[in-house]
Amino acid sequence: MPEFSPLARQVRDSQSVREPPYRPLATLSDEERAALAEKLGDAAHYDIQTLRDLAEADPTNIEFRKALVCAIASAEFAGIDAFSRKVVEWQDWCVPPELILAMARQTWDEVRHAQLALGLLDAYGGRVDEYPDTLAGGVGNREQMARALGDDPADPLVSLETTNVALEGAALTMFSEMSHLGARIGDDLMRHVYDYNWADEVTHTAIGDYFVRQLCAGDPEQERRAVRVHARYDALRNQLTRAQQEEIRRFFAEEDERASSVLG
Repeated sequence: MPEFSPLARQVRDSQSVREPPYRPLATLSDEERAALAEKLGDAAHYDIQTLRDLAEADPTNIEFRKALVCAIASAEFAGIDAFSRKVVEWQDWCVPPELILAMARQTWDEVRHAQLALGLLDAYGGRVDEYPDTLAGGVGNREQMARALGDDPADPLVSLETTNVALEGAALTMFSEMSHLGARIGDDLMRHVYDYNWADEVTHTAIGDYFVRQLCAGDPEQERRAVRVHARYDALRNQLTRAQQEEIRRFFAEEDERASSVLG
């Protein structure tokens, strides 16, 4: 681990702040859970897959769509937090300068995604603070992930493999499903917003794939470490089915040459 600059240490140790403030789902009081249940029929319905099914089954219920967009928007705000931290922290690691620029680009992409989510919520007559955050970025989350992975989540190789390759890979599927949901229920704005987000995730996963290969070039131990991190992360998250994992692997096999050409 490098010797961090004063700015990087300050960023590394700072808590995430958002206006309106984060309100993590796990910290809801009994009264807040009861209010959530009243809106959605059951507090357990506040789950992205469940909300997609409910919105498709009852397209006239705008509350399901508001809750669904809020649940996804949490990850966009957490992405702004995470990638902007990396722009600062990774300047103290031995990484290609192009990687720092790529993280700056991803930060702006997440800002656009958050703006699109806010616009979609506004079209539904909703606000981002109407529903709790399914994912709230911050030091606590990173420390929890570090304990689970057995690695420093600030390490660029660990972060790229878990965030850009694994997590953003899962987002490819999720955004595609959201765009198709919008088409099926006649919500053209939802279809357009999440098709746009999907296109960004293609680039984010390509960035991860490309720079993991750069950081592992000529170092078999680093390659094995990247594979171990990815495997542990997939087991931890348990988000991707084997079929989805194979689909993503095939996608990158086809896109590898294009990514190298664009990013190299």
